[in-house]
Amino acid sequence: MADYLASMYQVRYATEADMPGLCEINYASFKKYRFRSAVFPESDPATLKDFKALNGMKQIANPEMHIVTVSDSTTGHVVAYARWFIPEILGVPPHTCNLSERGAAQVAAAESPLIHAPRPMNEGLFFAPRKLLAGARKRHTIARDIVLDFLATLHTHRGRGIGSALLQWGIKIADSLHTRIYLEATYAGLPLYRRYGWEILEELVLDLEPHGEYGKEVFIIMLREPLSIDYPQT
Repeated sequence: MADYLASMYQVRYATEADMPGLCEINYASFKKYRFRSAVFPESDPATLKDFKALNGMKQIANPEMHIVTVSDSTTGHVVAYARWFIPEILGVPPHTCNLSERGAAQVAAAESPLIHAPRPMNEGLFFAPRKLLAGARKRHTIARDIVLDFLATLHTHRGRGIGSALLQWGIKIADSLHTRIYLEATYAGLPLYRRYGWEILEELVLDLEPHGEYGKEVFIIMLREPLSIDYPQT
């Protein structure tokens, strides 16, 4: 992170206490997409954020998922975060987070998302992109690949290099280990990812009509090779 950013922001691992802020960022990042309202047509923001917190806590508890935040140095509020899946075989020390009883209960609840999901819910549409992206991930990744699972910045803090700082966190690890980084992007993220060396592998189109909606959702599958491409093909 540049010196001027370092004086304003702090890059650190997420904690359980950060979950409300993470859910707010996650919710805000998809606010303009109608996909969410199509899946949960009658849910209010608070209910959806509570549901997101279940999966968020599951990710924090996963030793292979490194959730890195950027927080405002003055207020301590999280303004951006990224989820990096770093396979255990790479030898990167896991970030352990001691969860409260409530946090542990949320992790357990995340194992049965349909039980705890807001209703009414379009279940077919909920799972459709997950199945589509899982297939692409299986086709394009190998065991050593790092995956950038999520990255978002609050609108009020965009354009300040925060997204770049989060990318550089993972790129530094990937290049030091001579491994690749895979991600699934929207069109909005393409300029930033291309700037840091990601190339498009394919575009996936999800037709919403079979699930009772209209329109399409597009996902861009991207891969970044390390500075040295001498890595095991396993």
